[in-house]
Amino acid sequence: MPYQEKYAGIDFEIKGHVAYLTFNNPATLNALSYRIFESINLIFDEMKKDRNIWGVIITGAGRSFIAGADLKDMPKFDYFSLEGCRDDRVYIHNTYNKIAEFDRPTIAAINGYALGGGAELALCCDIRIASKTAKIGFPEAKLGGMAGYTGPSRAVRILGPAYALEMLMTGYHYPAEEVLHYGFLSKVVEPEDLMSTAEEIMGRILSKSPVAVKFNKIMVNKCQDMSYESSLEFERMICAILPECQDYAEGMAAFHEKRDPVFHNN
Repeated sequence: MPYQEKYAGIDFEIKGHVAYLTFNNPATLNALSYRIFESINLIFDEMKKDRNIWGVIITGAGRSFIAGADLKDMPKFDYFSLEGCRDDRVYIHNTYNKIAEFDRPTIAAINGYALGGGAELALCCDIRIASKTAKIGFPEAKLGGMAGYTGPSRAVRILGPAYALEMLMTGYHYPAEEVLHYGFLSKVVEPEDLMSTAEEIMGRILSKSPVAVKFNKIMVNKCQDMSYESSLEFERMICAILPECQDYAEGMAAFHEKRDPVFHNN
């Protein structure tokens, strides 16, 4: 039976080995409040302890994925002093890093507006797919600000400086098919196909060794901050570790016996 629980602003459900996080506050188009940041932290702390969760799909309810920060909630954050701003940003950055560094695959299924903090949260996910009706952008420059929920740091690594600067400086709400070519998305699909596509991709991933998937994610995330030579050394180390795992032995045995492997995540 699926497991379901309601957190502030987020519906949390587990089906099989997949956890579903659905941002669900239609009155604000799923805008991010302080309570929602607390929910994200609680959920990811819970999922980290649950080894039966092998993958995560994040989406939004209604016509929005996440429409940025809840500006009415801003007084709860101390943005008006250097010390307060730094402390609040550290809290938000740590929350977003918790998503990005989660040791199992994450997919953002972007169903509508993914603006500001919503676009930044999507960049924390390993794979991003979107409905053709989605709009994605960083509108902060229109308000005299800058995306500050890890967005610039991730965008330049994922999109490259030219596309990152275009999105950050124009504040434009881009159609999904346009940012597909920027590398922001891997797929754009019809609205009715969004969740089934996310589940299909996750299914392909989860049919592989969870240990191998985990180390592939670690490899790609870590090598972005390494020199090429250091990255190669890290690659050699992982390739030496994996054959010591039971999943590797099962994969090799299944190949030679011409059958599907049965992986056990160890």
